[in-house]
Amino acid sequence: MKQIYFLAALLVGCTFTTQAQNTVEVDANATFVGFANVFELPVNGGAYAFGSGWGVEDLKTTVDPGAGTITLQPNFNTYADNPTDPYWVNQTTGEGNKIFEGNTYVEDNTLVGSELTFNGRCTSYTMDGAYTVMAFIKVFNSDFSVVKIEEVALVEGANFSVVYTNVEGPDAVVQYGFYVSGVNANPADEGTLGSVVVTAPSLGLNDNETVNAVAYPNPTNTVWNVTSQEVVKTITLYNILGAKVQTMEVNTTSIAISTDELASGIYLAHVATDIGVKTIKLIKQ
Repeated sequence: MKQIYFLAALLVGCTFTTQAQNTVEVDANATFVGFANVFELPVNGGAYAFGSGWGVEDLKTTVDPGAGTITLQPNFNTYADNPTDPYWVNQTTGEGNKIFEGNTYVEDNTLVGSELTFNGRCTSYTMDGAYTVMAFIKVFNSDFSVVKIEEVALVEGANFSVVYTNVEGPDAVVQYGFYVSGVNANPADEGTLGSVVVTAPSLGLNDNETVNAVAYPNPTNTVWNVTSQEVVKTITLYNILGAKVQTMEVNTTSIAISTDELASGIYLAHVATDIGVKTIKLIKQ
């Protein structure tokens, strides 16, 4: 789902512009693309080997429109298809011989030239700790003279929000999605290496209790003060119907949100930090 809106100056002490904003969410009905970046193992120098388009299923990504989920796993097909090739498999140890970064993403160049937020939720995280799994937004020029990336880690049971504001000109490509990075894996280990499952964001009130954020006074008719033990990156405000009201970019532990432009009622604030997202119920009197 994509929404276009304009920021209002509701955050006390911060400056806002009228830069157009786009918000996208995890959507299992979207058209996903696969791309692989392959590197040498760190013990072999870690150099970049090559990059190429890759089948989404070959990345071991399962897109399930019916369930509304995307399941991410380590790559197995390079090992399975080439068990005797020393390029892909160490013939002495039997271990994979490359770092495989499997990217599963949506490419949408109608998003070029505006700021972008990518929201979703991680419902399950059983991936082995040897692998890195991130949500990302990538923006780059067609000749790769400029490459800009924003990414966040995924936390089981928590919403996530990737925010991109470093807008590039019209000669650009915009991608948003996920990557799994780690040693290309033996298919025999698939059951033990685990997976990560993502879906659309939830407006539930218990997104991530590990984020220590509170709001006061609440109810209020003037201002909510949001404080957090972690640095807050963004606050996204929704009305009770789930419609986005505002997204605020911040980089602090204490934020004051004016209610002057808001109608009386109930709102949900998604408070995003580096360790996850907490949703707080706010009441405007």
